[in-house]
Amino acid sequence: MVVRQEWLTVDEAAEYLRASRRTIYKLCEDGQLVSYRTGERGHRRFRKEDLDRAMKRSVPESETGGLAALTAMADPVLAEIWDNDRDAAYDRI
Repeated sequence: MVVRQEWLTVDEAAEYLRASRRTIYKLCEDGQLVSYRTGERGHRRFRKEDLDRAMKRSVPESETGGLAALTAMADPVLAEIWDNDRDAAYDRI
Protein backbone atom coordinates (compact mmCIF):
# COMPACT_ATOMS: atom_id res chain seq x y z
CA MET A 1 0.00 0.00 0.00
CA VAL A 2 1.40 3.37 -1.03
CA VAL A 3 0.76 6.25 1.36
CA ARG A 4 0.50 9.55 -0.45
CA GLN A 5 1.10 12.66 1.59
CA GLU A 6 -0.64 15.71 0.23
CA TRP A 7 0.82 19.13 0.83
CA LEU A 8 -1.41 22.15 0.31
CA THR A 9 -0.67 25.85 -0.10
CA VAL A 10 -2.44 28.49 1.99
CA ASP A 11 -4.98 29.05 -0.82
CA GLU A 12 -5.60 25.32 -1.20
CA ALA A 13 -5.96 24.88 2.57
CA ALA A 14 -8.43 27.76 2.68
CA GLU A 15 -10.44 26.23 -0.15
CA TYR A 16 -10.34 22.78 1.48
CA LEU A 17 -11.64 24.16 4.79
CA ARG A 18 -13.95 26.64 3.03
CA ALA A 19 -12.35 29.49 4.92
CA SER A 20 -10.47 32.64 4.04
CA ARG A 21 -6.69 33.00 3.85
CA ARG A 22 -6.98 35.31 6.84
CA THR A 23 -8.68 32.58 8.86
CA ILE A 24 -5.97 30.08 7.92
CA TYR A 25 -3.26 32.47 9.13
CA LYS A 26 -5.24 33.17 12.33
CA LEU A 27 -5.61 29.45 13.05
CA CYS A 28 -1.84 29.06 12.61
CA GLU A 29 -1.09 32.01 14.90
CA ASP A 30 -3.43 30.61 17.56
CA GLY A 31 -1.78 27.20 17.38
CA GLN A 32 -4.98 25.53 16.19
CA LEU A 33 -3.52 24.59 12.82
CA VAL A 34 -0.10 23.12 12.05
CA SER A 35 1.84 24.56 9.12
CA TYR A 36 5.28 23.80 7.73
CA ARG A 37 7.71 26.30 6.20
CA THR A 38 9.45 25.66 2.91
CA GLY A 39 12.56 27.08 1.32
CA GLU A 40 14.30 30.36 2.03
CA ARG A 41 11.15 32.43 1.75
CA GLY A 42 9.28 30.25 4.24
CA HIS A 43 6.08 29.61 2.31
CA ARG A 44 3.54 27.74 4.41
CA ARG A 45 2.40 24.24 3.51
CA PHE A 46 -0.26 22.11 5.15
CA ARG A 47 -0.87 18.40 5.35
CA LYS A 48 -4.42 17.32 4.64
CA GLU A 49 -4.50 15.16 7.76
CA ASP A 50 -3.59 18.20 9.90
CA LEU A 51 -6.42 20.19 8.31
CA ASP A 52 -8.84 17.35 9.04
CA ARG A 53 -7.60 17.11 12.62
CA ALA A 54 -8.12 20.86 13.13
CA MET A 55 -11.78 20.49 12.19
CA LYS A 56 -12.46 17.73 14.72
CA ARG A 57 -13.84 18.66 18.11
CA SER A 58 -13.27 17.04 21.47
CA VAL A 59 -16.98 16.33 21.90
CA PRO A 60 -17.82 12.77 22.98
CA GLU A 61 -19.36 10.71 20.17
CA SER A 62 -22.23 9.75 22.48
CA GLU A 63 -23.37 13.39 22.48
CA THR A 64 -23.14 13.94 18.73
CA GLY A 65 -23.75 10.54 17.20
CA GLY A 66 -20.19 10.64 15.87
CA LEU A 67 -20.50 14.09 14.28
CA ALA A 68 -19.16 17.28 15.81
CA ALA A 69 -21.39 20.32 15.71
CA LEU A 70 -19.78 23.44 14.33
CA THR A 71 -21.15 26.48 16.10
CA ALA A 72 -20.07 30.08 16.26
CA MET A 73 -20.36 30.02 20.04
CA ALA A 74 -17.93 27.08 20.30
CA ASP A 75 -15.31 28.58 18.00
CA PRO A 76 -14.46 32.29 17.78
CA VAL A 77 -12.94 31.83 14.32
CA LEU A 78 -16.23 30.44 13.04
CA ALA A 79 -18.06 33.32 14.71
CA GLU A 80 -15.89 35.73 12.74
CA ILE A 81 -16.58 33.86 9.51
CA TRP A 82 -20.33 33.56 10.03
CA ASP A 83 -21.00 36.93 11.59
CA ASN A 84 -20.36 39.41 8.82
CA ASP A 85 -22.32 41.82 6.66
CA ARG A 86 -22.08 39.74 3.49
CA ASP A 87 -23.85 36.82 5.15
CA ALA A 88 -26.47 38.89 6.98
CA ALA A 89 -29.12 37.83 4.44
CA TYR A 90 -28.67 34.21 5.51
CA ASP A 91 -29.27 35.13 9.17
CA ARG A 92 -32.90 35.93 8.32
CA ILE A 93 -33.58 32.53 6.77
